[in-house]
Amino acid sequence: MFGLNFRRLSSAYKPGNKERVGIDLAGNNLKLVHIRVSPIKSEVVKILHQNISGLNDDNISELLETFFVQLKLKSLEIVSVIPSHLVITKNIEVPSTDHREIREIINLQAGRHTPYSREEIIVDCIEIGTYKHNYTKILLVIVARSAIKRQIDILNKAGLRSEKVFLSPEGIAWSISNILKLATEELPVAVAHIDEGLTDFSIVFKNKVIFIRSVPIGTQHLATERERYQIRFGEEIKRSLEAYHSEDIEKNPHMLVLTGAVEELKYLGSVLESILNLPVKVMPYFNSLVASDEASKTASTATRLSFLNVIAPLLAWSQLQVNLVPEEIKLKKIVEERGRNLIKTGILILILFVLLFSVFVSKVYFKTAYLNKLNKKYETLNQEVQELQKDFNKSAQIKNYLANRGYSLEVLAELYSIIPADLELNDIRFDEQGKFTIRGVAESMSIVFSFVENMEKSKYFKEVRTKYTTKRKEVSGDVTDFEIGCLLKKKVD
Repeated sequence: MFGLNFRRLSSAYKPGNKERVGIDLAGNNLKLVHIRVSPIKSEVVKILHQNISGLNDDNISELLETFFVQLKLKSLEIVSVIPSHLVITKNIEVPSTDHREIREIINLQAGRHTPYSREEIIVDCIEIGTYKHNYTKILLVIVARSAIKRQIDILNKAGLRSEKVFLSPEGIAWSISNILKLATEELPVAVAHIDEGLTDFSIVFKNKVIFIRSVPIGTQHLATERERYQIRFGEEIKRSLEAYHSEDIEKNPHMLVLTGAVEELKYLGSVLESILNLPVKVMPYFNSLVASDEASKTASTATRLSFLNVIAPLLAWSQLQVNLVPEEIKLKKIVEERGRNLIKTGILILILFVLLFSVFVSKVYFKTAYLNKLNKKYETLNQEVQELQKDFNKSAQIKNYLANRGYSLEVLAELYSIIPADLELNDIRFDEQGKFTIRGVAESMSIVFSFVENMEKSKYFKEVRTKYTTKRKEVSGDVTDFEIGCLLKKKVD
């Protein structure tokens, strides 16, 4: 067979179109419906069916692969549908109106309504409405985990993955007002959806299914053994209505609608009216749909099969409350989605980095190219510029020399003007850094200090300090040797 891996991607057709495929594996016939949903209309494109009563799960997977090859689709959304006979439903009241609290309560209480352990079941619910201000009426839906796992395993072997697992009576309830155009806002409507081997009985009120019961009689019984099964069928419908009445869920239905594979069962309306004392409408569904010629031909030849239980959930995709996908698969999808988002984020960051790097490199490249162009353009002027720089440096040196010429004489003249009469200078030194040193002899230490004070007041000296003073004796008397250091205020370069 073919190795396929169908994933949920954007539509390969026009923007806004969605390709959806619904699969029913629960009966003796595998049913597959392909619809195309667009903002303008929804069209049934293709219908496929095959008897699988003698096939094992591997054979069914191979058959699904063959069907999907016929569809020739690369991007689509796949759902499975579960009929009523595979689920347990209970009408209960929950003391809360908060959606999250309701989910927590039904998860805790679900095990009380089934012989299975909590780990062996999948639970969901339909919120019917509130009453007494703080109570919510709930249709509890319980299905064995093994039944769902079997369908998921069959799809996985075929390289397929189901996005959701819908409850078919909920989709049929949506179809009553949206396909068959019957009002359910004021009074409930009883609906009997007849398929080949089973009938899904439900009560629909305000476009929601509020009661579900499975009847083990279908078109193969009513069409081939009419006399035997029509009365039994009427009694089963009557028991279903009585069960609904006993649970006091809502108002009594004002009519019964027969839909599904009813082309050969037009007689059944009058039979049921006499048994139930209730108006009965026999309403085929397919003529109310937009369908391709190929799909219409397939539906017209399979008169004992109803495809409404597959078509309706596909059309009511976003409005259905029940999703029976196991929690671990939901969690896996969330993790995969986060992983994809993380990869997308990483790719976007990498692209941004590459763009920024490209911009930076391009700027460097163009500026380097521009610099090279300028260097080439002014290369002939470099030699002249260097010659001019040399001449400028010479001029600067000469200017500096002329500006400082005679400064030493000014310093000596200043020094001569402030030196005391009783002080003799033996050594005068200064360097290029402006350090000025004086050594000499004075008759007393006070004369040295007076000389230092005069130097500090001068405009030529700063930071005047006495480095040392030493007394010694001479023939004429005591004298003081000294050394004074300072800085010249006008530095010689």
